[in-house]
Amino acid sequence: VGAPMFLASRAELVIAQCLAGVVGTFPSLNARTTEELDTWLTRIGAALAAAQTVDPGRRIAPYGVNLILHPTNTRVAADLECMARHRVPIVITSVGKPEGVVKAVHAWGGIVFHDVTTMKFARKALECDVDGLVLVCAGAGGHGGTMNPFAFVEEVRAEYAGTVLLAGAMSTGRAIRAALDLGADLAYMGTRFLVAQE
Repeated sequence: VGAPMFLASRAELVIAQCLAGVVGTFPSLNARTTEELDTWLTRIGAALAAAQTVDPGRRIAPYGVNLILHPTNTRVAADLECMARHRVPIVITSVGKPEGVVKAVHAWGGIVFHDVTTMKFARKALECDVDGLVLVCAGAGGHGGTMNPFAFVEEVRAEYAGTVLLAGAMSTGRAIRAALDLGADLAYMGTRFLVAQE
């Protein structure tokens, strides 16, 4: 999964990632207004649909949008409504309780992954019926956690058999392999895409 990087993840990068088989994601706030978010989602949807039409057998990864739930984000409701119109397949929630978002996203057939930095927050997210947990460990960007991935994955797996994404210091194929060997289902990589030529 191409992690949603503040300012760096843009529609063009997401499209390129999805066409290459990587789940492309971006923070909704990278589009500076809800109207711009609508434009980005239209562009992403059209590009992926066009590529699928040209080559129906092509494996194209889905895309996702990171929705920051912190009370300071005054766009949550408007952005969620916009995402509903586009039926965004994956919503990644961060910094807040995802309960209402989960119900909305499930209503249109999408899934929700929630960022967590501790077992306390993992349990709270699971109570909200999220579809997966993004374990934000040491080395992750944004609101990076401090947990060691060896300990955190093990602790989560003791209580949860669902989808686990591992974030933090993912920069090589070896790191991705290690994440899978630890018990994660998906690796969450951001930094390597900063220099991508879309």
